[in-house]
Amino acid sequence: MAATAWMGQRLSRRGARAVLREHRRANARKRGWSRDIARLMLVASMLVLGVLAVEIGRKAVTILGHNAAQHSIEITG
Repeated sequence: MAATAWMGQRLSRRGARAVLREHRRANARKRGWSRDIARLMLVASMLVLGVLAVEIGRKAVTILGHNAAQHSIEITG
């Protein structure tokens, strides 16, 4: 006898359908929460990457600005 064979004997057809329907609903709710959490994590990671890109850009502009000033001093001085 299979591990779940007793379910067929204990539940009527209508009851079995109701139980399966409830399991499907519960699983759908869990998938919904998982999707919401995944979307939140995606938004958070995009924000972090945006901040990092801005900071890297600022650093590059600063370094290029210092190099340009250094070269102008060498040329004029």
